[in-house]
Formats: sequence, structure tokens, C-alpha cells
Amino acid sequence: MASTSTVQHKVTRENWLEAHPKFKEIQSYGFYNEKIPLARAAIGVYMDLCESKHWFKVCIHPCESLKLVYITGKRTKKSQFDVVVPLTIDTTLTTEEIHDIIQEVNLCEEETEEGADACRSRVSSKVTMAFYEADSTIVYYDFSQGLVPPDPPTEEEEVKPKRKRTRPKKGKKTSS
Repeated sequence: MASTSTVQHKVTRENWLEAHPKFKEIQSYGFYNEKIPLARAAIGVYMDLCESKHWFKVCIHPCESLKLVYITGKRTKKSQFDVVVPLTIDTTLTTEEIHDIIQEVNLCEEETEEGADACRSRVSSKVTMAFYEADSTIVYYDFSQGLVPPDPPTEEEEVKPKRKRTRPKKGKKTSS
């Protein structure tokens, strides 16, 4: 009495990531058919933002012009939405390519913002690129257009003057 309909593979320790619903969503965009490591990077970054960093309203979006997905979410409940572009650690980028990624992702955000999605309404033009290693190490870099002034210091540290030595140095003899 075995059914001859679709065969479902058993989820094991080796393939659990590919069975995740968000991984299937990432694959459904068709950008990663030949690039499985990049799809794994996207799901790895998504899970890190949700499970480790505890971001709110995390969503995955396609960017047709780049043939990549990007992730939006809020670091805190009251913060604005941030954009994260997942890439593999072996991705080499020139400054022009970084500039293009920032522009294209911002364009994709503007085009889809009209849909009034719950994962939208961003104010910042900052884009975070997440470089994913196969061992689940992720390094996040923030990029912006042009120069951005540094954040002001949180507290002014008081510089204490150095204390002068009051004891004579060893080995010096005083003349009498």
C-alpha cells in the first residue's frame, strides 16, 4: 500500500538545512540553482539574525538585477529596518562592485516599498554585507554611500596625568 506520489526525503543531520522552509523560499527565486554555497550563506545569515542576534520582522527578498536575495529586519523593536546582503567568504568585490550592490539593493527596496510590506519602510541607505564561511562563521560589514561621520563618543574619558617617579632608580649612587 505504498503511495507512488511524490517522494519526500527524510530529514537527517546532513540535509536539515535544505529542508528548512526559508531555504526552499530562497531556492524558489531561481538565483541559486548553480550556486548552492550562496544559498546556504543566505539561510545561514537569516538564521543568525533570527536565532542569535534576535532581530525582529526578518524577511527575505529577491533582487532581480543582482540575482541575489537580501534580508531586511530590525535590530530592536523600535529601530528602523536594516538591509543585509549575504555573500560567501570567498566572494571578491571591487569598490565598484560594492557601490553597485548598495545602489541596486536600495533600488530594489524602493521598488518593492510601494507594496507596503511589513518588512519595509527603511530610512537609512546603509547596507550590511554578511560574509558567510562554511563553518557558520559570519562577518558583518556596514557600507554606505559616500563618507559617513563616526558616531560621537558615548562618554568622555578623563585622562589622568602620569605619576612622576618619587623613588630613586636602582643602581644610581648618590654622591656625598
